[in-house]
Amino acid sequence: MVFELLLLRQVFLLAGAGAAAYTDARTGLILDKITYPMIAAGILLNLFEQQWLWLGIGLAVFVLGYVIYYMGKFGGGDVKLFTGIAFLLPFYQNGFFLLNTLFAACLLGIAFYSVYFVAKYVRKGIDWKENRRGLLNAVIFGLGIAGYLAGMTAMEAFAWQTAVVLAFPLMLALVFLAFEKGIRKSFFLKKVKLGKLEEDEVVAAEFLEAKAKKALGMNLKGVLGDKEIEKLKKAGVKEVPVFRGMPPFGPFIFLGSVVAMLLPDLFGLLFV
Repeated sequence: MVFELLLLRQVFLLAGAGAAAYTDARTGLILDKITYPMIAAGILLNLFEQQWLWLGIGLAVFVLGYVIYYMGKFGGGDVKLFTGIAFLLPFYQNGFFLLNTLFAACLLGIAFYSVYFVAKYVRKGIDWKENRRGLLNAVIFGLGIAGYLAGMTAMEAFAWQTAVVLAFPLMLALVFLAFEKGIRKSFFLKKVKLGKLEEDEVVAAEFLEAKAKKALGMNLKGVLGDKEIEKLKKAGVKEVPVFRGMPPFGPFIFLGSVVAMLLPDLFGLLFV
């Protein structure tokens, strides 16, 4: 019975994550009709098995994910997908499945998008002056990461192979960080009239005019809702810079979940 329930959880998870990866890659959306059944199935299975801790973890992931979404750092569909995964299978074979999934997804996503967008930006033409701050941040973080990896390896906290595995995507991430502002401006920045804003647009805060910043206040949300749009209208703001067409993360969440199932002790393999 226990094995059958575990298999059911895995089927729901992989089917949902796979469907989300497909729709996200095709349309840039992770649909509620995919994530809500995952969440519902996880809650029902946890109630049936009296997995109160797993219910708590799922709820905590949703709350934390919503905060990150509120700040404009994570898509709403991604939050619901991770919530579904958290309810269905937070742990697997004594490993923290959810954390392994997130870790693997981030490594894979960083590696792919860093190469793709930096190469695209190079072909378009790099504005070095515009990216001066990003380059400085990348150098600072790079020195810190190099020192950390070297120190941990010297203390034998993890093997040198682990340092190499971690260093590769982190180096790519630093390259992306160096040119992030230029990449965002070149490929995702759009100026949209208030009347044509879509639901929960991600505002490009660094490109906002002073009048718009004042109207929105210091505690700026990452997404624009009805209240924020009304404030902008009263301030006489006619259009707002937003980020559209952001790259999908759903495919990497699916790949991360597959990796986490194949390597349930991922953290143990890397850090022990």
